[in-house]
Amino acid sequence: MSFTSDLWTNKGRDRGFMAITCHYIDDGWRLRKRIITFVPLPSPHTGKHIAEAFYDRLVMWNLDKKVFCLVLDNASSNDACINELFESIPIVDDLPVGGKLFHQRCGCHILNLIVHDGLDVLEKEIDKIRDTMKYIRHSQSRIEKFKLACSQAPVPYKRPAWDVPTRWKSTYTMLQLALEIKPAIIRYGNIDKNYKYCPEDFPWDAVQVVVGHLKVFYDATMKFSGTKYPILNLFFSEFSEVYLNIRRMSRSDYTFIVEMGHDMLVKFNKYWAMGNSLLAIGCVLDPRCKMHVVEYNMKEMSPGDVDRFIDNLKNCMKELLKGQKTSISASTGITDTRAGLKDFMKGKKGSEPPKSELYDYLGDSIEKASLDEEFGILAWWKIKSAKYPVLSQMARDILAVPISTVASESAFSNSGRVLNPVRSSLSDESIEALLCAQDWLRASINEVGEDIGDPLWTMEEGIDIEE
Repeated sequence: MSFTSDLWTNKGRDRGFMAITCHYIDDGWRLRKRIITFVPLPSPHTGKHIAEAFYDRLVMWNLDKKVFCLVLDNASSNDACINELFESIPIVDDLPVGGKLFHQRCGCHILNLIVHDGLDVLEKEIDKIRDTMKYIRHSQSRIEKFKLACSQAPVPYKRPAWDVPTRWKSTYTMLQLALEIKPAIIRYGNIDKNYKYCPEDFPWDAVQVVVGHLKVFYDATMKFSGTKYPILNLFFSEFSEVYLNIRRMSRSDYTFIVEMGHDMLVKFNKYWAMGNSLLAIGCVLDPRCKMHVVEYNMKEMSPGDVDRFIDNLKNCMKELLKGQKTSISASTGITDTRAGLKDFMKGKKGSEPPKSELYDYLGDSIEKASLDEEFGILAWWKIKSAKYPVLSQMARDILAVPISTVASESAFSNSGRVLNPVRSSLSDESIEALLCAQDWLRASINEVGEDIGDPLWTMEEGIDIEE
């Protein structure tokens, strides 16, 4: 099983809470997730405290020997947590491939850091668009003047809205909106003489170019935020496209785009070296991609490292397969003697060693479906599990990795309603019971296909514009 975790500070109690969500693929090859804990975390929120709270909950649920991966954001305390888990807590002995794939960083958070570094170059222009939205919305009379500007431009009226500066997706949405109502904003400057933020010589062309490049990041973020379908198999190719987009930016005719590309590339290179083996394995286990997409993207990104990367990737997959075989043998009760006899009899059938499932899988033709099409990868592996019994179990472990902490973050949307400054006397046990019970009950009902209406809370869909 794989896990995501995140922290939240409650303003009513001035204390932190930690949510842990468990992700797995069940025997019917359906992706599942459950919030298994929502507990207070003692201050300060050090790596030691986070690691101890995480491991204690794993032990309580009897999951400490079933851990495959932990996905966290890029906070320094989380890095310290991983070090603490390896050095002081007995978890590493039970991890696949010695824990090489255990720690994964949240893909959405990485993209957030990359884009924020790039947007600093256009900070003044973004501030002026944000101030424009706030200025027009400040009073009803200004809104009426803006409606007049829309009719004269003419463009359909859309209500001005601004972003949450710390959430770049909302900044992207705001810039998109600004471009759609640009003629009305220009006309508004002629109607309202006090308006001064985006004059006629405002660099709208630059905003248009930025939005075009940001679309790649936005589309990738929306894919990585999914929790109802596997996303690990999509990450490698999407992240590669992000890199190639950054490289295109560095060759732009616009100086500020070149500067944005440079800042983004520095941040990209910092995180690309971290945990990309698992991302590539997820891509290989997509029958539309296999090793071909990995090889192609690596040649585009780093031609000199292709052979070394592919060799390391294959060795890692072989090591994972070996662990799967050992696990299956133990679970089926095959003794060492019987396993040895089985291998001896196989050796008598011919001098050539048997080909592995991985070899057969990679040798088969790829599925013709496009990466942009909907594809039931779990249904595909369910059908092929008889042909690849060991490899399919490895796929089941790996494709459950969420590569985003959205599932744990979403718990805080509900926690704000359960626990707020006006209603803050619930015990810690009651808070955890309410949050976990709702998550489990709703998931169970959804799994049998019943219509249960709108949820009490909804996960962020990428439009975080304030009104």
